Amino acid sequence: ISQNNRKENMKLTEENIADIPNKFFVTYFANKHNKYITRKGQWFKPDTDKESKAFVSKNGILCFVYWDLDADGWRMATNEIVMRAI
Repeated sequence: ISQNNRKENMKLTEENIADIPNKFFVTYFANKHNKYITRKGQWFKPDTDKESKAFVSKNGILCFVYWDLDADGWRMATNEIVMRAI
């Protein structure tokens, strides 16, 4: 994972998954809330070596599982995902 310090928004795609910064803000449409939400996240679960993952579902949807720093738990962003380094 690239640990860049870019502050601009980055739309997550299959091609730029390696450019995800270690700590970031992630914005995506949450079906649960029926609106766009922004969360503070990071690549690794704190104090462990468990890391986030990004993949394309069998339905062709980009999925990104990340550690939510505010909720202190794993979350999954889907569809149009925009990220910004913290």
